[in-house]
Amino acid sequence: MAQNTPKRKIKDSVFTNLFQDKKYLLRLYKALHPEDSNVTEDDIKDVTIKHILVDADYNDLGFSVGGRLVILVESQSTWTLNIIIRALMYLIQTYHDFFKRTKQNLYGSKKVNMPKPELYVIFTG
Repeated sequence: MAQNTPKRKIKDSVFTNLFQDKKYLLRLYKALHPEDSNVTEDDIKDVTIKHILVDADYNDLGFSVGGRLVILVESQSTWTLNIIIRALMYLIQTYHDFFKRTKQNLYGSKKVNMPKPELYVIFTG
């Protein structure tokens, strides 16, 4: 890599760090859902998949609003069709974590409750 070429991870880090602040996360949500004027920072829960000690899948940003909606956002500097597959994998992992956290039985006969998903890709190229 040339010395003057910026690392792609830098854009990813800026995006990820910006939305760790609930103030900006709320602004993003309101930009996506201007009709929902009653939501507050307290209604937003971070559900971002993080890899701390292991080399595993993780996404740029995930949050739920009022337990009724899960939003996953990916920041991409270059376009690839593979983002569709990755977004679906992140969604499945997020739902897996949700079912564990809410102690719902996927193997029982009772229908499980799950938040509606929204998937977004933000191109930062």
